[in-house]
Amino acid sequence: MLSSIVGFKGYPRVKPPFPAVKGLFQAPTVINNVETLSTIPWIIQNGGAAYAKIGAEKNTGTRLFGISGHVLRPGLYERPTGYPFKKFIYEDAGGIPGGKALKAVIPGGSSTPVLTPDDIESLTMDLDSVAGAGSMLGSGGVIVIAEGTCMVRLLQVLTRFYAHESCGQCMPCREGTAWMNKIVTRITQGQGNSGDLDRLEGITTGITGNTICALGAAASMPVASFLKKFRPEFDYFIKYGRSQNEGRLELQL
Repeated sequence: MLSSIVGFKGYPRVKPPFPAVKGLFQAPTVINNVETLSTIPWIIQNGGAAYAKIGAEKNTGTRLFGISGHVLRPGLYERPTGYPFKKFIYEDAGGIPGGKALKAVIPGGSSTPVLTPDDIESLTMDLDSVAGAGSMLGSGGVIVIAEGTCMVRLLQVLTRFYAHESCGQCMPCREGTAWMNKIVTRITQGQGNSGDLDRLEGITTGITGNTICALGAAASMPVASFLKKFRPEFDYFIKYGRSQNEGRLELQL
């Protein structure tokens, strides 16, 4: 964003120096999400001690959670940290249309590792709890996935997005995101082969930690987690050239 404002390509910059030291036009620049800035008036008015009493003990306050996917009332909700995931999905967001069973939840935006219904059975929406379940709260973008959804085709949508969004500055991300999308797309077209899944896993390890910004890792985490949690679906698609859900009503996000 800073590079674009001053007229350069929208590439992330190597840090340090951090924007707070040298940012816009080489001047100290504070960058925060609007969500962060919006809490300041309340804290000034009510005090930090009062804010610290809200939510989870080690991750206090409120968060904005955007919920989408297979729920009756998608939208943006402000909730205290530590709020129960199941209550958020089934009470606040109205549950899954048609009374379908829950298949998976992406807890913090499309880049965060996917969780199963067992993972969220008693899970609360705070940083430590979600990290303990093997994922991240991230941006708070909760995606609910109902039974009947093809996880292979869903991953194809996600890999296509990250391949498109890569700025192309770092070779591991530029090449890796496109390569992952090419492989997953080929699988969804019934042309996958036995080595594709191991190849995908290898690409994720080659990207993660080898880029200037976090988009490379963000693109890798859903691939790795989908393969870890739903590998039999990918094996089936490669073996038979079609989804396990074919012949049934296949849901789309």
